[in-house]
Amino acid sequence: MYENKTMQPSMWTSYLIRMPPRKMARAFARRGWRTLEMSDEHARILLKEKDPLKSGKKFRAFAADLGISFPQGHFYLACDIAPAGKSEFEAAMESMRRWVDLFSALGVRAGVLHPGGASLAARGWDKKKIFARRVEAVRRIAEYARGGPTLICLENLPDAGIERAEELLKIAAAAGMDNVAICLDTGHANISKVDPAPFILKAGPRLKALHIADNLGTRDDHILPHGRGTVKWPEVMKALRAIGYKGLFNFEVPGENRCPEPVLLAKLDYALKLAKWMIANEGI
Repeated sequence: MYENKTMQPSMWTSYLIRMPPRKMARAFARRGWRTLEMSDEHARILLKEKDPLKSGKKFRAFAADLGISFPQGHFYLACDIAPAGKSEFEAAMESMRRWVDLFSALGVRAGVLHPGGASLAARGWDKKKIFARRVEAVRRIAEYARGGPTLICLENLPDAGIERAEELLKIAAAAGMDNVAICLDTGHANISKVDPAPFILKAGPRLKALHIADNLGTRDDHILPHGRGTVKWPEVMKALRAIGYKGLFNFEVPGENRCPEPVLLAKLDYALKLAKWMIANEGI
């Protein structure tokens, strides 16, 4: 179904956060979407079942019957993968093993991961120690995922010491695992005053996932491109083409879903047309 030959339009499934997973999948399929990012919220619902492998396989088959798939997924947002305490760290690793199992069964190729460690600076940890903790967590998760379909894609985050491609690539290199890659969140980059086009060029072939969103440069507004936001989309699209990016062109735009359902679905139709146009025309 999903052939990784060129960018494909995608939407983060929490755009339809008020719908449970099966209703969500039907709604996307009815409106012509074929590839999606499985959101943290919908994945957590699937994880309530005892066996994540069975749950993921069952939902993947259900989605395939509708003509959709989930080549991208977002790991647990509320789980800091690099906490300070040893018992908390091991609990985070156990939680992540269940997530990797679910994503493997769903056929997720790019699993987006926050590198964690946000609380460590407040606890007095220096930058070198925080870096080592993040590397340890990423290595452990990647070791468990190795051999499966899911790459571990580290996402850039504002004000966390991981705003730039260089910082994420350094973590990936130190982890020493060939299944660690990069996810660019264009909204996060814009808040951090990081130009996403050079980020893309620096990440190069390690860039395997995107969170496409715009904002006004001061907070994570999570709005669609070519609206009020300030991201320079033609440069972004040219950079993606320059590196031969072939992952999902995935919108993460919860700022657009705070509206009545008829408006929500009309925006969803527009978003698909917008994604196709940007992919075909370099956003110009």
